[in-house]
Amino acid sequence: MTDLLIDSGNSRMKLARCASEGIELMATLDFDDAAMPERFERILNGHGFERIVLASVSKGRRAGQLDALLASVELPVLRVASCATLGRLQVAYPVPSQLGVDRFLALLAASETLEPCLLLSFGTALTVDVLDADGRHHGGVIAPSPTLQLQAMRAGFPGLFEDDGRITMLADNTRDALTSGIAHQCIGMIERIHAQAFERRDARIWVSGGAASQWLPYLPAGSQLAEDILFRGMRRYLQLTGS
Repeated sequence: MTDLLIDSGNSRMKLARCASEGIELMATLDFDDAAMPERFERILNGHGFERIVLASVSKGRRAGQLDALLASVELPVLRVASCATLGRLQVAYPVPSQLGVDRFLALLAASETLEPCLLLSFGTALTVDVLDADGRHHGGVIAPSPTLQLQAMRAGFPGLFEDDGRITMLADNTRDALTSGIAHQCIGMIERIHAQAFERRDARIWVSGGAASQWLPYLPAGSQLAEDILFRGMRRYLQLTGS
């Protein structure tokens, strides 16, 4: 079966093709792009998709846009949901449905590595999750992403700065000081969790999300981009559930 995998967030959605030969990243569509429905239709046609597999954390207006888009498609839609255990993964949340499906799928993919992992996602929110080598999820944190914090600062102090500043240890102007302060806050949280969650500092660090490549240079050494981690989790979900 050839599936169209959809990872839908609150700003954009990512599409991938999943078939027996593997996963192929196809496109990232912005919800604010007026041409998004047309682009989606072009991708949908001509690839022989038999089903849509959806992992969505979209809320409010974005969820409405997504529902309208799917209502126009004549394909079955399988919606992925978080669960307590699957494969090697054991979710820490007593109520698994409260764990975002994006975090669940990233954890599911990481649990197959047989290594301790720190999972970071830089989206609208910054999420951090801790996973041990046995596939046990030890929980995580959700914080405003650097992008969201900068937007809030601009709204709270109009006219103070228009563009993001440089990230530096100690700034000599207000714009750089604000940008650097937010960066140090986020990176410091990550480094603290990384240091305290693992006995050894050799846990794999996987970084995903729309701003992942922007923040990768500031993260602990050895951090790796994992742009397809959620799609790998979706594929593993389909294998384990027989869907």
